[in-house]
Amino acid sequence: MSLTKKQQLLDAALNLFIQQGIQATATAKIAKAAGVANGTLFHHFASKQALVEALHLNIKEEMAQAMTPPDPNLPLREQMIHLWQAAIRWGLSHPQKFQFLRQLANDPQYPLSQQHAMLSLALPLLPQLIKQGQKAGILADWPQALILNTCHSQFLSTVSLFTEQPELAKDPTYQQAAFDILWYGMAHR
Repeated sequence: MSLTKKQQLLDAALNLFIQQGIQATATAKIAKAAGVANGTLFHHFASKQALVEALHLNIKEEMAQAMTPPDPNLPLREQMIHLWQAAIRWGLSHPQKFQFLRQLANDPQYPLSQQHAMLSLALPLLPQLIKQGQKAGILADWPQALILNTCHSQFLSTVSLFTEQPELAKDPTYQQAAFDILWYGMAHR
């Protein structure tokens, strides 16, 4: 089965963004790598920014699909551990897609507010669990943007560390400590 032109463009963009960087990659190169005319790219995406946003959403949705919802009867901490471990497994299993997320996190063209909105759109359970934890007094009543930023940053830094040092990803002490750093950064004291 052949890929749709839109998917070909997304795949080509991902590969080129990883190799050259988001801002250094021209749309003409993406179209050429996808085997389509430059006009075809703009038929599917109004701009390069629209292409980046579509790729970002596509990756976040794929990640969210890989993260089966936790049992809602579990304590909040256990639900968060479930999501955290699934996110880490996904990041380690999809190095190119993770690398794109890491690049995007450091790209001044794509503000954190936009990245948090994409996270909330693709994985609405996370903000819901945070609100639930705040309402129950388990999590600190801090602004959601700060807590989402902490989750996002901790995910990026943990997967980066585990990618560079795979032996740490297999060490239960490191796995637990990575979650504990996140949890105790959000927990009500």
